[in-house]
Amino acid sequence: MNNHTLKVPKLPHFSVPNKQSFIFARKITMANQTKLITLWGLTVIGMILHFNYHIGELFYEIDVVREDATGEEPVSVFIIRTLFYHLPMLWIVFILYACKRWMYAVLFVISILYALAHASHLFGELTGSLNPSQTGLLTVVFIISALLAVEHWKALKK
Repeated sequence: MNNHTLKVPKLPHFSVPNKQSFIFARKITMANQTKLITLWGLTVIGMILHFNYHIGELFYEIDVVREDATGEEPVSVFIIRTLFYHLPMLWIVFILYACKRWMYAVLFVISILYALAHASHLFGELTGSLNPSQTGLLTVVFIISALLAVEHWKALKK
C-alpha cells in the first residue's frame, strides 16, 4: 500500500423502507387521502349549512330563539362546534401529514361515530318539525358521512 493512498471511511448503511409499507404510506393512500379529505370537508360544509339554514329563518320572521335561551351561549354549543367543525379539520391535517395504519383505524372508528350522529340528527328531523330544507341537507350529510366510513374502512384494509 502506498503511503499517499487516501482511506475513505465506510458510511453507515441507510436502508430503504420495506417496499409494502412504503407503498402503503405513500402510493396507495394518495387516492384515498383525496377522497377522505374531500368527504371530511363536505361534512364540515354540511354542518355550516345546517346552522345557516336555521339562521336563514330570520328572513321570514320565524323566531329562531330557543325556548330555554338565557342570553349566554351554553358549553354544549362549544362541544358541538368542536366535534363537528374543529376536529374534522384536524382529521384532515392528520390525513395529510400522518398517514399511519393506527391513525386510519382510529379515524375509521371516529367516522362510524360521525355517521351514527348524523343518522340520529336526520332521524330527529324526520320525527320532529320536518323542515324540508333541513331534511334534504341532513340526508345528504348522512350519506356523505356513511361514504366517509366506507372510505376509511378501505384505507384501513389496504
